[in-house]
Parts: sequence; C-alpha cells; structure tokens
Amino acid sequence: MNVTLLPVEGKKKRISISTLDQARQIVCEYAYNSPIQVIVLMDGSFMLMDEEGKLKGLEINERATEIAHENNMLYPSDFIVGDVILVDDVDEFDALPYE
Repeated sequence: MNVTLLPVEGKKKRISISTLDQARQIVCEYAYNSPIQVIVLMDGSFMLMDEEGKLKGLEINERATEIAHENNMLYPSDFIVGDVILVDDVDEFDALPYE
C-alpha cells in the first residue's frame, strides 16, 4: 500500500509498505519491537510514529507537529519527533499482514 512519509529532514514522499512490521521499522528507526504511537486525525487518516522517540532524543518533526496541531490532536506545547508515516486508507492498512 502507498503511504506518505513525513521525514524530519527532506521532503515528504510517497512510499510503499507491504507489512505492519515494515511500517514500524520505518518510524522506529529499525529498532526491534519498539512500540508505535498512532494519532488519528479529524478526517479519519492517521499518523504512525515512534512512541519512544522523545526518550530516544529524536529530532522534532515540524511538518508532523503542524498537522497534529491543526487537527487539535496535541497540546499546544507538545510536539512530534522522528520520521512519521501518514496513512490515508485505513481499511487497506488494517488488511496488512504483520510480517
């Protein structure tokens, strides 16, 4: 399935993922068994990010933080760190295998 990668540095881009594990590896910097945090946006799409990103000292993701604030999904002083995947097609994502 195609999703949008919102990297900390560089331009956003469409990428293809075929498993849930692959999505986790992208946002968790390939750390085995790192948990994923999900933020559901007002239009039903959602963002996937490394739940432990702040503890790992990842850089602030300005683009993802702005999107979350526009959707009233973060406290005004909060922010998102690390690379983020933006998923538009929830049904297709739900059908992805884990591995």
